[in-house]
Amino acid sequence: MDEIRKKAKTYKASLMLQNKVGKGPLDQKIVEKAQNAIDNNEVDFTPLGLQFLEKLSENLNKVEKELGSTNLEEQKQLITRPVMELKANATIFHYSLIGNLANIMLSFLESINEIDKDALSIVRAHHTTLNAIILKKMKGDGGQNGEIFMSELKQACARYYSKKKKEKQA
Repeated sequence: MDEIRKKAKTYKASLMLQNKVGKGPLDQKIVEKAQNAIDNNEVDFTPLGLQFLEKLSENLNKVEKELGSTNLEEQKQLITRPVMELKANATIFHYSLIGNLANIMLSFLESINEIDKDALSIVRAHHTTLNAIILKKMKGDGGQNGEIFMSELKQACARYYSKKKKEKQA
């Protein structure tokens, strides 16, 4: 715990936040209790994870039906929101592999200049992978399989970038 304190930066809270939560240091027992709750969280992530994946699937179908007809930013938002939710929540429930894969997917979505069938295909493969991880309850980083999943997703993104670069040059 002392290592974390040494590395952590302290930011002064805004006046509005100070008025809402008060001033001064937090009671160490409260901090330890909160950290313990996070570390020993045994809540089943499956229902929540599947809910986010269902929303991602719905949004992928919506974007695919409207491919090219709507605003790129709106399309990206529809796909990005559930991926962000997965990233934010998975680690809390000890599914760091899902958080890592979602992070790769978010980087991909932020970097592309269009949503096309190939991009949707990559996101659908990502969805399928996350679904399998959740259903098999692959907590943690997934070990060797987790490394393979992350490598495959990165390679799929790299192939997409390469294809787009070649199309642009032609």
